[in-house]
Amino acid sequence: MIARWLFNNQSRELILFCNGWGMDHHPLKVLDSGGYDVLALSDYSTFDPDFDIEALKSDYQSIHLVCWSFGVWAGQQLFADRSDLFTRCIALNGTLRPVDDRYGIPPQFFDATLENFSESIGDRFYRRMCRPDRVLQIFLEHRPQRSVENQKAELERLAELVASYQEEQSIFDTAIISSRDMIVPTAHQVSFWQGRCPVIEIEGCHYPFTGWQDWSEIVALHE
Repeated sequence: MIARWLFNNQSRELILFCNGWGMDHHPLKVLDSGGYDVLALSDYSTFDPDFDIEALKSDYQSIHLVCWSFGVWAGQQLFADRSDLFTRCIALNGTLRPVDDRYGIPPQFFDATLENFSESIGDRFYRRMCRPDRVLQIFLEHRPQRSVENQKAELERLAELVASYQEEQSIFDTAIISSRDMIVPTAHQVSFWQGRCPVIEIEGCHYPFTGWQDWSEIVALHE
């Protein structure tokens, strides 16, 4: 796991962000700080954070957990026993059943991606993730700087971990769901989160960050 500061300006509030599969900090450069420090976690090939969460707590008045895509599941794994650290826990375009015919990525699509993963398959994934074309263009200007081999190794590890996962009590107090998600289908997310926490539906695709100017707009969303 890689932890990278997007903003570290000695703010009194921190956003701890759990990234999606195959990502790094580059696709997040479209957002300004909004007055927050932001620490992003990426690459779940290992689940060994290279930072001290307790030390972070002592440095900030409040910490907000924002998890996107596969990062929703990863954030649950990392912080299920430490949810008391966070002022808010936001799930963004993801669920706790990340590979599931009813509540997550359809297994057929996930398995085909894993089995055949290549640069061209990755590009196809990005196109499904970013609709319309103007969103794709912005994303490609900030595409992840990771090798195909590295991304596939992460996906293989996630497949192993998800297969043995026993669902726990959710730590999330809010779910934000894009209206046209073609990766984790919108209807699957709505079905999963209804009755578990408040749901906020927004206009957009799986990669939602072009719809905001800065990180404060995400944290400020309420039902």
